[in-house]
Amino acid sequence: MHGNAVAFRAALADLEAQPRECVELLQELGCPCVFGNSDEFLLTLDLGAEEADDLERLMTTAHWSREQLGENWLEFLRGFSPTVQTGRVLCCHATPTSNEDVVLPETPPEQVGTFELDAVAAGHVHQQWLRRFESTLWFCVGAIGVGRWCEYALVDDESLAVEFCRISYDLDELIASARERDFPHFDRWVESWRQ
Repeated sequence: MHGNAVAFRAALADLEAQPRECVELLQELGCPCVFGNSDEFLLTLDLGAEEADDLERLMTTAHWSREQLGENWLEFLRGFSPTVQTGRVLCCHATPTSNEDVVLPETPPEQVGTFELDAVAAGHVHQQWLRRFESTLWFCVGAIGVGRWCEYALVDDESLAVEFCRISYDLDELIASARERDFPHFDRWVESWRQ
């Protein structure tokens, strides 16, 4: 959800600058959660393989997010799992073995590797797509909270039919929430949403 509770609420209703609210919503759902690269960054402040154009802004925002969450909610993030099996679908952030590897529709199967799985649902690349890597159905659900749309996927566990969903949310509400919370580098952040 990338810290965007407005987008997350919109996605939940259809089926930020708000890290604490997103984590609270996840806890209310009571479901297992996949540990992603943004979660790891918030906990470690280590970018891993990611590169940043403006490291100072990114670190300021990360520290602000950690303050918003507090130690109790950071501890909740530590409880997320690298993978979550739900029926025939294995959910992960990027791949079953990494939360940073980039897999796209054009990625050669030998780069992905072989997994004895019916289906893999990922999200790291923030795009919706679906294909097979050998006998494994692999799809990327999209992203909630990084663009003007909430993207997610519904999956039928028996047939493995995948329905991609894309809905809008109230960008003005997100911006008002960020302003209210004194989000770091607010003007630059707002401009990125308006583009």
